[in-house]
Amino acid sequence: MPQQATYDSEADILYVRLLDDETVARLTFLDDVRIIDHLEDGAVVGIEFVGASDSVDLGDVPFAQQVEDLIGRSGHSFKLLV
Repeated sequence: MPQQATYDSEADILYVRLLDDETVARLTFLDDVRIIDHLEDGAVVGIEFVGASDSVDLGDVPFAQQVEDLIGRSGHSFKLLV
């Protein structure tokens, strides 16, 4: 699966995948609505934004510019907080 941003409207979750077809080894919770998926070596696989329809907070998110670009290319419109 290539780098992309996908949105599940029923769950209101935006997922931004940064690495292709990688298995998540651990999670880092920035807060209740932002979860970072990591490989065993710490590399970032992707970032999950819960409640994305309210806003997407990119503060303290690794690779924030790349994440913002992928969200922009997704065709979905979210209020981005940077």
